[in-house]
Amino acid sequence: MKNICHPTYRKLRTLVNILALTTLGPIAMSASAQQNPPVELKDPHPLVKVFQPCVNATGLLVDLPVADPAPAYESSGHLYQLNELGRIMDGYKHFLHISADTKQFYIVQVGGIAGTQKVYGPLDPNNPCPAKPVKAAKK
Repeated sequence: MKNICHPTYRKLRTLVNILALTTLGPIAMSASAQQNPPVELKDPHPLVKVFQPCVNATGLLVDLPVADPAPAYESSGHLYQLNELGRIMDGYKHFLHISADTKQFYIVQVGGIAGTQKVYGPLDPNNPCPAKPVKAAKK
């Protein structure tokens, strides 16, 4: 017995396939386009340990200023990873950006539900994590 599809069924199936491709294609492309910034893993910078207490996978642990304007870290300087995500699916990775002249320091935050990116700084390595915590305990 031959499997002959009704012409209306074939048209409907073709339409569903086209809708699936046009809807899911851009979603898949946008997910693949969201890449983490390049990371320099060899020879970690000594300031990584200084700035690590300021961040974790849920975000900033202290109140840091948002960089305005944000530095163009893709073109100059070096990035060093500050934290891992662990088991948090939509957590944040943080990177220490050190300018090419090693005079400016920033924290680059990447991740979250929508894959956002924020840059904090310039920061002072002598006072990396200000005393005012973001997540203060409620009394």
